[in-house]
Amino acid sequence: MRSLAKVFMSPVLLLTMAQTIPAVAQTPDAPWVQMESMSVNLGIGGQSGDGVLHLPNLGTNCTYPFKVSGFGGGIQIGVSKVSASGPVANLTRVADLSGDYGATEGEVTVLAGAGGSTMKNRSNDVVMNLKSETEGLGLGFGAKGMKVKLVDQVVSAPRAYVVEFGFNKTWVNKDSRAVLDQVVSAWKCRYANVWLFGHTDSVGKEDSNLELAGKRASAVRDYLIGAGIVPTRVFTEPKGEDPQLVQTANNVRLRTNRAVVVVVQE
Repeated sequence: MRSLAKVFMSPVLLLTMAQTIPAVAQTPDAPWVQMESMSVNLGIGGQSGDGVLHLPNLGTNCTYPFKVSGFGGGIQIGVSKVSASGPVANLTRVADLSGDYGATEGEVTVLAGAGGSTMKNRSNDVVMNLKSETEGLGLGFGAKGMKVKLVDQVVSAPRAYVVEFGFNKTWVNKDSRAVLDQVVSAWKCRYANVWLFGHTDSVGKEDSNLELAGKRASAVRDYLIGAGIVPTRVFTEPKGEDPQLVQTANNVRLRTNRAVVVVVQE
């Protein structure tokens, strides 16, 4: 039971509230890139190639393909393929990978042997620490540096979702799984945290409802983690019947109030 003085709070207000939550550090697993130039000019650097951004810090199988130009072998002739890989630092949005990169030690980098190079995005603080994977061949970059462009643009997606529960129930049913699958599809592989606010209707004692709300939020968290989202990105906060999503009198069964509100915080 609750006092009738409690205020209504919609998912939109919860979204606003979540925007004030401090950001939480991601898991230590580092982003990294792997790229390959299939065609090399005579002299320094390659014409174009393909790459993949790997984001194990966000979730399972999180990859983004990209195109790269101005990257290839060093002073070599007749090389058909040059490969490189390395960690990516200071990446806080997937879209920030795209851009023009220059070597931190100068405009042009030519490395002999199996050395490496540090390339920085000229538009932000993203840095790639690249090392050659081609035996006996170093890396070369054109005079203008290296250009990276993501193949697919990151699209906008909803930042609030609602999962409803049966009376006194805590498990995620088929309809709820369909909603949560949308969350996973849109947000698993993006730099964002997920907050889960558990709610109940006004039937029962307040302390029992708070516990019930926590179990519902935990059930949703378990589903999201099982779907591949890194656990350190998913947080729960039981609200119980304070506040209700839809204002009612005491002891009123209302499915709309038996819910977990999912709020995505970028």
